[in-house]
Amino acid sequence: MKKLSVPFFFYFLLFLGGLLGAQTVSTNSELNTAISNAVPGTTIILANGTWTDVQISIQKTGTMSNPITIQAQTPGSVFFEGKCYVKMGGAYIVFSGVVFQNPSNLSTGTPVIDFKASNDCNNCTVTNIKIDAYNGTAAQETSVYKWILLRGANNEVSYSSFIGKNGVGSIINDNRSSTIANYHKIHHNYFADRTPVGVVNDLNDQDAIRIGSSSTSLSDSFTEVYDNYFYNFVGEIEVISNKSGSNKYYNNTFEDYSGALTLRHGDNCEVYNNFFLANGQSFSGGIRMMGENHKVYNNYMEGTVAKYPNNSSTNGLAGINIHNGILNSPLSGYYQVKNATIVNNTFVNCDLGIRVGATFSSGTQNQPPQDVVIGNNIMYENTNKAIQVTTQLTGTSSKYENNIKQNGTFDSFGAVTATGNINVTSGLLATGTDFYRIVTGSAAIDYGVGSYSFLTEDIIGGTRPANFDAGAEEFNAGGTSRPYKQSDVGVTIGFGGSGTLSVGYNTKLGNNLRIYPVPVTGDFLNLALENLNLGQVQIIDMLGRTVINSTINAPKGQININSLTNGTYIVKVQGVSKMIVK
Repeated sequence: MKKLSVPFFFYFLLFLGGLLGAQTVSTNSELNTAISNAVPGTTIILANGTWTDVQISIQKTGTMSNPITIQAQTPGSVFFEGKCYVKMGGAYIVFSGVVFQNPSNLSTGTPVIDFKASNDCNNCTVTNIKIDAYNGTAAQETSVYKWILLRGANNEVSYSSFIGKNGVGSIINDNRSSTIANYHKIHHNYFADRTPVGVVNDLNDQDAIRIGSSSTSLSDSFTEVYDNYFYNFVGEIEVISNKSGSNKYYNNTFEDYSGALTLRHGDNCEVYNNFFLANGQSFSGGIRMMGENHKVYNNYMEGTVAKYPNNSSTNGLAGINIHNGILNSPLSGYYQVKNATIVNNTFVNCDLGIRVGATFSSGTQNQPPQDVVIGNNIMYENTNKAIQVTTQLTGTSSKYENNIKQNGTFDSFGAVTATGNINVTSGLLATGTDFYRIVTGSAAIDYGVGSYSFLTEDIIGGTRPANFDAGAEEFNAGGTSRPYKQSDVGVTIGFGGSGTLSVGYNTKLGNNLRIYPVPVTGDFLNLALENLNLGQVQIIDMLGRTVINSTINAPKGQININSLTNGTYIVKVQGVSKMIVK
């Protein structure tokens, strides 16, 4: 499929914007006036070029069908430089397409983007932006400077690139000052080239994403963090810091990084289908666990190293590190791990696969993990230990079952129920294009046991049958997902990676596809395709949401679009996308 060039696409949008009442602004004064006059459905287009000291504060309320949008004329051609920030308050506001670079005179107490102006923002979206080394001075390194501060509820940060963060402060932080659920979505972002203050883990608060705070950690957030790519990321022990309940972390890739995805506070979280490709980077792990009722499954860890750059060991890291807790722990302490399920994960060439009962604090961190299931995991060629037991599991429900290792050692499981844990000398996994795979004849095939309602697919989207395999992957299950790579940046993830709104054009098919009338002035859209049934027809709004999904099993047909509000839409038919205006 050939795609129309980005400039053509957005100049076309600009033309359509004129038809629909969009306003192009080219100065800070014009921008502020346009914001002051904005109403639901307003689109403010930032003219291409370099903007200096842009300080946006918008407190407005759009609607789901008519959001208030501030967007670059051409994504990647609008640059915010100097002392810039964006504050959004109200509801249904969209900000997109801008590159933040070349900072000066920054006030580190003001985030680059804050989901609050006078009040919090709800149902707001930041998408397709780039923040590139937008840091304070060397003297400001230890001042907390956050790039994005999430507040409110039902907000989204997507398809953006966050590159070269330095100094203290999260890239994306939701402080959760209240116990109200958030339901945020953070997805398809690229986090790269973070450098620590001093050496890794010298200072706290150098993570990529933090959801919650100690004070509200026992309440639920219901935030989802998925399809993000973390590359060459070195800050502290927490790449992601979970400090709230009922969150999900899935389909993320971590490559050449230090730290771990850390369930620091909060309960009832799920971590699944993630790739941790440390490639021997020092001070690297997969998942750290504290709290209750977590599920960790279908994750792949390769080449993690639980040592500092000077080769000294740390108790904080492993492929999966299950920490001890503190009796009657304060909110800021270490809650005991209880009722955790850790199944069907794969560990390859890690110095430590699963570590049970680690301490990372004082001698008061002595409450062992309780009622923990560790089952169906694969440990392949771990250089130190496949399972290290520092403190024995407790509780009548705790068990180790059907874990398989090839080399490495299992520590004594003590009095805990342990069945089917075996060692093989060869044939467990074999190297693949992207990661180590189960091969024909592997002991992992059909070796899974237990009944887990959440275990319906494997790490790459293949279907798990009733008799399922051990490890993160199901042999020959047909999954097509893979870990993200550098070649995906700007294509499927990160700034420029959203394909939803791209206008694709297959020459032969596109020339034969007719959509009329243009613009659409009535309730019906007509479609015709020469000598071929139309098939599935999707109509997508400018936020990437499919608003109509229909099937026409004929070369000609009509779709009722009476339910659509006036605006710009994309029609997709058999891989061809064309734009319409109602």
